[in-house]
Amino acid sequence: MANRKRVASKSKLPILATAVVIILVALVTIAWMYGKKEAPAIPPVSATPLTVGSVEQSLEAYRGQVLILDIWATWCGPCIKEIPDFIKLREKYGSQGFEIIGVSVDPIATQGGGAAAVAPFMKRYGINYPIWMITDPAALGQYPMGSGIPTTYIIDRNGRVAQKYIGARPMSVFENDIKPLL
Repeated sequence: MANRKRVASKSKLPILATAVVIILVALVTIAWMYGKKEAPAIPPVSATPLTVGSVEQSLEAYRGQVLILDIWATWCGPCIKEIPDFIKLREKYGSQGFEIIGVSVDPIATQGGGAAAVAPFMKRYGINYPIWMITDPAALGQYPMGSGIPTTYIIDRNGRVAQKYIGARPMSVFENDIKPLL
């Protein structure tokens, strides 16, 4: 009789161990799923510019990403010179939590064709990143133009300005700034 009890308890041991393993795996899976943070919803890139009332507030949708915030205009030669490099940077690093936001000052500038010039310009140059327009300089908030355009801000994942440039820079400068932040 004692032998039967030993055999019965030995046969229950593998079943008990398997049940414990299954429960642990289920608990770990549930903990992982609930601990996983969703990335903020990023508006899709539009073929037309979006008018924003506050650059600062609009950037909140991009919190958690490394950003280049480029203040520019369609009539600005140095601004135009940077666009092909920005397109390349977005293609190269976009999947790593990097985005470029162009802020056109065409609607508030006295030169150029105003707001109507921005959408055709985006199409002509094949811009693959979001373009915003402002109708009031105050919309720039903590990201002023400085003494000229382009004015470019490198912003880290926490929304802090890591670097600011006034005037055009080569792609290598921006790449060196964003790589350590990714």
